[in-house]
Amino acid sequence: MLQDLRFGLKLLWKEKAFTVTALLTLALCIGANTAIFTVLHAVILEPLHFPEPERLATMYNLYPGVGVNENGSNGVPDYLDRKQLAAFDSLAILGTAGYEVGAQGSPARIDGEFVSPSYFRVLRTTPLMGRAFTEDDAVLGKDHSVILSHGLWKSMFGRDPNLIGKDVRLSGVPYRIVGIMPEGFESPLSEARLWVPFAFRPEQTKEDQRHSNNWSIIARLKSGVSMEQARAQVDALNRQNTERSPYKKLLIDAHFYTKVAGLKDELVKDVKPTLYLLEGAVVFVLLIGCVNVANLMLVRSNIRLKELAIRFAMGAGRVRLARQLLTESVTLAALGGVLGVATGLAGVRLLALLGSKDLPRGAHIAIDGSVLGFSAAVAVFTGLAFGSVPIYHLMRRDLNSIFRQSGRTGTAERRALLTRSALVVCQVGLAFILLIGAGLLTLSFSRLLAVSPGFQPQNVVTARFTLPRPRYNEDARARTTISSTIEKVRTFPGVTAVGATNFLPFTNNNNSSVATIGGYTRAPGENPPVPARNNVNPGYFQALGIPLMQGRVFQDSDTAASPKVIVIDEFLARKYWPKGNALGAQIWDGLDTRLPAYTVVGVVGNVKANDLADQNPVGQIYFDYLQKTPRSVHLVVKTARDGAQVSAELRRALQAADPELPLYDVKSMSERVAGSVRNRRAATIVCLVFACLALTLSAIGIYGVLAYTVTQRTREFGIRMALGAEAGMVVRMVLLHGVKLAAIGLLAGLGGAFALTRLMTALLYSVKPTDPVVYAAVAAALMLVALAASLVPSLRALRIHPSVALRYE
Repeated sequence: MLQDLRFGLKLLWKEKAFTVTALLTLALCIGANTAIFTVLHAVILEPLHFPEPERLATMYNLYPGVGVNENGSNGVPDYLDRKQLAAFDSLAILGTAGYEVGAQGSPARIDGEFVSPSYFRVLRTTPLMGRAFTEDDAVLGKDHSVILSHGLWKSMFGRDPNLIGKDVRLSGVPYRIVGIMPEGFESPLSEARLWVPFAFRPEQTKEDQRHSNNWSIIARLKSGVSMEQARAQVDALNRQNTERSPYKKLLIDAHFYTKVAGLKDELVKDVKPTLYLLEGAVVFVLLIGCVNVANLMLVRSNIRLKELAIRFAMGAGRVRLARQLLTESVTLAALGGVLGVATGLAGVRLLALLGSKDLPRGAHIAIDGSVLGFSAAVAVFTGLAFGSVPIYHLMRRDLNSIFRQSGRTGTAERRALLTRSALVVCQVGLAFILLIGAGLLTLSFSRLLAVSPGFQPQNVVTARFTLPRPRYNEDARARTTISSTIEKVRTFPGVTAVGATNFLPFTNNNNSSVATIGGYTRAPGENPPVPARNNVNPGYFQALGIPLMQGRVFQDSDTAASPKVIVIDEFLARKYWPKGNALGAQIWDGLDTRLPAYTVVGVVGNVKANDLADQNPVGQIYFDYLQKTPRSVHLVVKTARDGAQVSAELRRALQAADPELPLYDVKSMSERVAGSVRNRRAATIVCLVFACLALTLSAIGIYGVLAYTVTQRTREFGIRMALGAEAGMVVRMVLLHGVKLAAIGLLAGLGGAFALTRLMTALLYSVKPTDPVVYAAVAAALMLVALAASLVPSLRALRIHPSVALRYE
C-alpha cells in the first residue's frame, strides 16, 4: 500500500494539469458540502445541550378555525392543570421580558425571562453558584429574586465571587441575586441573560384566562412516555375543560387543540425545509463533481493503458492494478477533502454574512469533529465513486491486446467513449434539476420582493422603549411619558411625522383577540373575527404612509375621557361591511357586549404583519394609545436624515422624559422588511451559486467528451475531408454530438425535476413547481452552454489537415 501511495503521489505530481483540475473540482464540491452540513448539523441534527434532550417537549394552543395558528402560547390555567398530568416529569411556564439595568442616565436593556421555579428542573440544570428558584420565590411580594447568566455575571459584574445575596436594580426595582448559571447555559426559547420568578397574579389563574395565550410552556416527559401518550393526555384534559367552558361552541367551531411536540423540532421547524433543500442541492453538486473527475480519471487510465498492460504482462494481476488505481483515486480525494475543509470554512463565514447566525441555534454553527468526520466520509465516498469507473473498464479490458493495437478506435475505446458520454448525460440531467430549483426560487423571490407591505418603509427610523409596570402602573403616567417623548421628537430637524405603536410590523410580534361586530349576524358555524390589534397615536399612519381609505384617523380630540373610537383596516371593512358602511359601526373588544363599544371612525389600507408572503389576513384594529395605553412602545420617525444621527437624538428625547429608560432595537423600517426575507434571500443566493457551479462543471464535462472525441476520430475526420467532405460538415458532426448529449440529459433530468420540485411547494411564493417559463429558460440556458462548450472542439476538428490526419495513430 505504501508503494502504491508513493507511486500515486509521484504520478499526481507529474500530471499537474490533471491534478490541479481534479483538486479544484473536489475542493469546491466537498467544501460546499462541508459548509452546508456545518449549518445543518448545528441547527437541525445536533441535540439540545441539556440532559436527555429527547424528552424535552413544548406545547401551545391553536385555533385554526379562526386563523390563529402557531402562536406558541398558553394560558396560566393550562399550566396549572397540565403539570398534574402523569405523562410529565416536570412542567414549566415562562415568558420573555426586558429589564433596564444600570445607572440613571445610561441604562442598558437586558433580555430576560420570568419562569416558574420548575424551569431549571425541566432543563436539568443547576446554578454554578447560589441556588435555583424555590416555590417561595414565586409568591407575589416575595418574587424579587434574580438568577444571572454566566455571560452577564462576567461582563457587567466582573465575575465578582461575592455577588450572591447582593441586590441589583432591574427597571428601577431591587432584586436579590440568588444564583449564577454555568458557562454555556442558554435558554432554548430566547436570548435571556437573566431569570426572575413568575409569580401569578390572582386574575391570571381564573378560568376565563384559560385562552389568554401569552406564555410558553416546556415540559420533560417521564421516562418511557412517548410524545403521542403525552399528546393524548393533554387532548383528554382539553375535552374536559371545553365541556365546562362558557365558550364551548366557539372553541369547537375554532377547532381548538393543543400541539404537543419535541422542543427541538419546534425550534427549527421553520428553517428545516430550507436547510434540507440546500443540503439536497449541494449533494447534486457533489455528484456532478464526481462525474467530472470520473471522466478525467477514465481519460487518464486510457492514456496509461500501455503502462498497465506492461505491468500485467510482468505478472501484476488485475486486482493489483485495480488497487493501484483505487489508491490513486482515494489519495486524490483525500487531498481534495483537505482543501474542501478549508473551502468549507470560508463557506461557513460567507453563510454567516448571509444570515446563518440568525437561525435558531445559529450561535453553535462551527466546524467541529462531527463535521470533519462528515467531510472525511464524503472524501472517501467521492474517491471510491470516481475511482470505480476506470477500474470497471480495466476489469473488462483485454490488456494483452494493447500491444497488438495500432490505432485508437478499438471496441474498448468506443466503450470508454460511450461511458464518458453517459456520465455527461447524467451531469446535464443533475444540473438541469438543480437549475430548475434555483430558477423557481429566484422567480419566487423576485415576486415576493414586488409585494407591497401596505406602507412606505423608506426614510423611516424605528426604535423601542418599555415602561416597566412597577413604575408605570397608572395609565396617566405612561401617557405622559409617551406623549412628551413624541412631542420632543417632532421638534427635531427634518422630522415630518412621528408615530408610536405597541406592535410594529415586521418585528415578529403581534397580538390578536376575539372581537364582536355590532349588527353582524354570523352564519351557522362561522366564527367571530380574531383581528390583530394595535395601540397607536395619530401620527402613526402618516409616519408609515398607511393610506386612509374612508373617514379619519385619530386626532387630538380623541382622549382618554372622550368616546371610544377605533380605526379598522380594509380587510375587515370589506368582509363585514361589503356595502361600504363601516363608518359609525360598533365593535366590542371581546365577546362581552355589556362593556362600552368602540365606534369605527376610519378605514385604512391593509398592512402585512410580519411576512410579505402572508396570504391569510385576519384583519387589524387600531386603538388610540390615549384610550388604550401600551407599556411597550415603538417610535416610528419619518425623516430623510441619517439614521445614526436620528437614533442619538431619540435617546436624548427619551432620557429627557425618563432618565432610567433605555432605547433599544433601533432600525430603519427598510431593514425590518428586508430582514423578513433574509432567509429566503440566503437560500436563493446559495442555490444560484450551486446551480452556476453545476452548470460550469457540466460545460467542462461536455467540452472534455467532445475534445476526446475529436482526438479519437482524428483519422476518421481526415479520411472524410480527403474524400471531399466539407469542413462545415465535420464541425456540424461535433456540434451535433454535444447538442445530442445535452438534449438527452435534459430529457433525463425533466422527470427528476417534475418529481423533486414538488417538494419545494412550501418554499415558493406565487410560483408553481412546474412553471413553464422557468423550465423553458433553464433548458435554453443549458443548450446555449452546451453549444458554447462544443464550439472549441468543433473548431479544433475544423483545423485538422487530411495529410496529417492520415498519418495519425
